[in-house]
Amino acid sequence: AQMAMKAVLKVLPDLPVATLHRMVAEGDFDTGRQLKDFPTAKLEGRKMAVLGYGNIGREVARLAKAFGMKVAIYAREHHKRWIEAEGFEYAATPVAAATGADVLSVHIGLGRLDPETGAYSNAATVDASVLGAMNEGAVLVNYDRGEVVDVAALDAALASGRIAHAAIDADLFKDAATGRLSGPMLPYLPLEERHKGKLELLPHAAADTDHPSRVAGARQAVDQ
Repeated sequence: AQMAMKAVLKVLPDLPVATLHRMVAEGDFDTGRQLKDFPTAKLEGRKMAVLGYGNIGREVARLAKAFGMKVAIYAREHHKRWIEAEGFEYAATPVAAATGADVLSVHIGLGRLDPETGAYSNAATVDASVLGAMNEGAVLVNYDRGEVVDVAALDAALASGRIAHAAIDADLFKDAATGRLSGPMLPYLPLEERHKGKLELLPHAAADTDHPSRVAGARQAVDQ
């Protein structure tokens, strides 16, 4: 949840921190004359759509609310009273949650696997209709599973400007012998080439919040 908010804060408010740092470090900036060229805005009052109301989705919603954002949550209907009791808007569909949103954060998981088709029930939930319902220049954060986003729809939304930035955290595997890549991150790689500067790609690192303890546990198991 904290990594998802970090992804948002890197691009909203839209302040070019790296550029300003470089200019200041090089002694090439005058605050009185140049600061007007770098306006910024608050997160307060903007809308975040959260898909999913598990532990992570709920925590993302709480963090967004702490920044003064309006939060709409898509989840199963039996969560409605809990969502509204915590001060969030309940959305019956992903499109309803995404309508008018400046940020969308996905936390629904893959869902059930259909043994006949081999597809998961939540695959491509974030499709063209969901992305199209968001505000122009919105931000997508998928720190869930790579498959829950329709990559072709994201490609089109980045090209049109509907989505200004996408942060994706998904598995990427590389065969040690052949160098062949695989995993749910793979379809996103061509988008990074086509939309330079508009994507931030992580190798499912944000999910590994207990990494140190997992490593310690693995070492202990090997020793035993």
